[in-house]
Amino acid sequence: MKFASIIVCHFSQTDAFGGVRAKGINRSEMMRESLESLFENTDYPAEIIVMDNGGSPDDTDWLAQKVREGKINTLVRYKENMNFAFAWNQGFRLATGDYVCFTCNDIKYHKGWISTCIGLLEKYPERKLIAAPMITPDKNNWHYNKETLEDGTRINSLAGSNCFITTPEVFKDIGEIPHHRVGGSIWYRRMHNKGYMVIAPPKNIVTHLAHRGGTNYKQHLEIERTLLHGEKVNYTYDYMDPAKDYLYGKQKNAGIKL
Repeated sequence: MKFASIIVCHFSQTDAFGGVRAKGINRSEMMRESLESLFENTDYPAEIIVMDNGGSPDDTDWLAQKVREGKINTLVRYKENMNFAFAWNQGFRLATGDYVCFTCNDIKYHKGWISTCIGLLEKYPERKLIAAPMITPDKNNWHYNKETLEDGTRINSLAGSNCFITTPEVFKDIGEIPHHRVGGSIWYRRMHNKGYMVIAPPKNIVTHLAHRGGTNYKQHLEIERTLLHGEKVNYTYDYMDPAKDYLYGKQKNAGIKL
């Protein structure tokens, strides 16, 4: 039997509040709404892996109860916020499914969301594709929309940064997500360099509850872990190799327009 590993990052940003508080969104309530919709509307065999990225202890208690109820298979709790890239990369190492979904705590899932996306990947095996259940408004334009298939299925170059589905083999081919303030965008550039595009259904089948609500892309980002006796380990740029990543110099020294 084929199944999917769904890797959910809770509290993905290094800024504890970011734009989410400014938009009047309660992050804990949003996480609960997101995961309840995930439990209810995931219509494909799946293991749920939640990376609790230094959030509220009450959130951790709620998530632990979902483990006891059998809804979450694996729960990892970080002491500090390690950023979404670190959490997703570590979650991938725990995943055992034939497909992997990388998603966040601000997605509300609708019926058929994952079976539809996996169906698109299986329908076009000859194409190098990553599936996304939505295209956000800022990516739904002439610049990013590359093709519309006969059935209305959309091909886009940059959709899915908050929720996408692929196979372990494809993720390994592209490589882990860089620990950088725009690590997702860098990963998508690598994806393009390897010839992949994003495929999405004719209409969005998830809702992005906090679109542009949690990230300050201009802030300097440091990903650090504090050890037992207070020592600091810095993971920033952990997967950024200047010899291999053509964006490294621009990103580190001057930023880049994406």
